[in-house]
Order: sequence, then C-alpha cells, then structure tokens
Amino acid sequence: MPATIITKPSSKWPNILIGLAAFIVITPFFNYILMTKSISTGDAELLAKNADLEARLRKMEALAPTSHEKKHLFLPSSVDNDSPSASSPLLIKANSINSYWWPSAKEGGGLLGKIHAAQNPADCSSPSTKFFVWRSKQDNEKDTRGLTAWAHAGASHLLHALTDGDHFTKFGSRVLITDDKLWPMAKGCLEGPETRDCYFEPLTSCKLTDVDEMRTSNTTVLKDAKEEYDRSLRTVYSSHKLWFRLVKHKYAWTSLPGDQKDHSAITIMAASLAYYFRPKPWLQAEINERIHRSIPSDLNPERTVGVPIRRSDKCLGHNISGSAGGELDCPPLSLYLEGVKKFISFDPLIENIIVTSEDKSACDEFLELMKKELPSLRVVLNVGDVQQGTGSGSKLESYVEGAANANVVASALTSMHLHLRARYFI
Repeated sequence: MPATIITKPSSKWPNILIGLAAFIVITPFFNYILMTKSISTGDAELLAKNADLEARLRKMEALAPTSHEKKHLFLPSSVDNDSPSASSPLLIKANSINSYWWPSAKEGGGLLGKIHAAQNPADCSSPSTKFFVWRSKQDNEKDTRGLTAWAHAGASHLLHALTDGDHFTKFGSRVLITDDKLWPMAKGCLEGPETRDCYFEPLTSCKLTDVDEMRTSNTTVLKDAKEEYDRSLRTVYSSHKLWFRLVKHKYAWTSLPGDQKDHSAITIMAASLAYYFRPKPWLQAEINERIHRSIPSDLNPERTVGVPIRRSDKCLGHNISGSAGGELDCPPLSLYLEGVKKFISFDPLIENIIVTSEDKSACDEFLELMKKELPSLRVVLNVGDVQQGTGSGSKLESYVEGAANANVVASALTSMHLHLRARYFI
C-alpha cells in the first residue's frame, strides 16, 4: 500500500506532513487553517500550468492503474503462499488496501526500531536504567482528552524521555512508563486493565515495580513540564499537568550523523506516534474487520482523497455534559467541498473520496453536498462508525445508547486507518 502523502498544490500551504503524524497532529489543531489557505490561494491553477511538473505528474499517473484495473493486481491466487516473498513486509503492505497493516516496532528497523530498543532495555532493574514516569491528572476520571490528544502528549513525553530533556549527550536516555491510574476511555474494559494498556501495547516491558518510589533519594517530581531537574537521578516523575516538555534536539539519542537541521522533526514525531498507536491483537482484529467492510478491494490510494471532518467538541458552542468545550470557529462544510474541488482541478484522475466524522449530522450533510456537486466520485465511509458526537474521552459510553467505549475507540482508529489509504488529504 503506497505511503499516505499530503500533496500541496500551493507553495503557501503549511509544510507537507507525511502519513500518520499528519493525521494525528495536524487534523485536530490546524484543519481550519489548512483548508482556508488552500482555497484562498489561486496557486493550484498556476502550479498545474507548469509544463515540467504537469509532464512528470501525468507520466506517474499513467503508470497508476484505475481502481477497476487494480483489482486484478496482487490477487491471492497469484501469490505462492509457500514462497518466502509471500510473507515479505512489502507484499503484506501492498495487499493491505482493505485490511489492517501497521509497521512492526520490533522488526521494522529505522527510527521505530530504535524507539522499541530504547524502551525495552535488557535489564529494567539495573541501576543504570533510568525512568521518566508519565503521571495522570489528579482528577483523572474527568480527563476529557481524546485519542489524538493523548497520543500527542504521549509522543512528546517519549521524546522527552529519549533525550532526557535535551541532555542526552551527557546523561543518556530514560525509559518512558505510565502510571496505573484509570484511563477514562478504558472504563469497563473486557480485554485488560482499565488503563491505556486495555487498547495498546505497553510503552515498555519494564514495570512500575522497577522504578524508584516517589520521594525517595533517587527520584524527583516535576512541578511542571519546563522545570529543570537533576538528571543523575534514576527516576523522574512528571507533574499532574496536561502539558509536556518540547525538546529541541529530537535526534540526539539516535546516533545519526548531522545535527538537528539535517533531520525532519515530522519524521521523528511520526515514528513516536506509530510506536504509541500499536493496538493489542484483539483491537487489531476489530479494526481489520471494519477496514474490510469499509474499503473496496479495488480502491487505488493514488486516486483517492481523504476528508476527515472534525466537529462537535472542536467547535465553539459545543455543550455536552462531560465533553470538552469548543476551541475554534469551525469552517463550513462547503469549504471542505471546495477543498476537494481544488484537488480535482489539480489532479482530474481522483475517483474516490473517504469521508469520516465523529459528528453524524456533519457527515450526513457533507454527503448530500457530494451527491449534488460531485456525484461521480465514489464515496467510502467508515461502516459501523459509532459517531458519538464528541472527541472527548471521559464519558464515551454515555453519548450513544448501547455503545461501549471499546466500540468508540475502534471506530476512531478505523477512521484513521481509512485516511492512511488516501493520497490527498483535506
């Protein structure tokens, strides 16, 4: 399956974000800004008129099959299951258009592999193994953060631990480990503890019994994310606050040549998020079933645009008990439609559109716009999406009758996986 690419026809757009980092970090916070800039500039047409770019683009598109042609590629009958190549990561990924796929932290190598190695030391009890303990809010049961907010915080805390707050060169890395307090989205978990570990693989093989107890001689407790601390101490506990330290030298711990300006901050964040979002086997199976129901087997990602519509608690005026209040003035749905049209004017070969939203009314309204304005595009939906009407995570089970927290989490993660199968992204 081709890697997800965010294509920017305009040079004035925000920096291109690749794959997972884009979906998790940019969608919740910058969707409105991204769309406004994309539509307010006329550079899409200017870019399309560039003869050299147009020639290269069409040459690449000529090699890409249509969705109907693609269904004849990579058919199971054409693969010898006894051949070693049948289980190769590349072939598995290529055959995963409508099934679950995620990079392996343990076997995948690269930055993701280095994170896995750093987070799973040979001896967790060794005095030389140092820890950064990520603590929950004091009123953790009322924590309204959703999946993406938790992931953003988790990936940022992970980079803090790996760099020991920008002091890796002198003091080395720490292992990030979470406390065992209730995770609101895991209330009623049937597959494990009512913590993050209900849904995702643990961040480390180390246990809380391996860390030094709070307020002993080899520990310190931070009052806030920016507080400096004695890095010779074995265990550092985070504050109870929501925020995290923003490190500057994100690659220092990797031993890669060059300095910070030689590497992509987005790439390291993407690897951190990919490590954070490793579902447990039971959740993998659930996501796989939902993807299989939702994505046509002949879908060609090269000719697909993704439209994740964020509404509910992201928008000013939202008021539901237990849900976070709105953050911004959300764009009208017509602006999303104009964004799709801009991409089509840039690339007329687009034939599929993936539409998801946690807000059912917004999703339904946009689908009506699509039927009226762009009826030729094939619409792909998250079949069975709970659409609970909020991104907040403290009372998910109360928003839709009969919907368990696990169903909401599986729905949200499925939407993310669907959009990773689109070349273009609104």
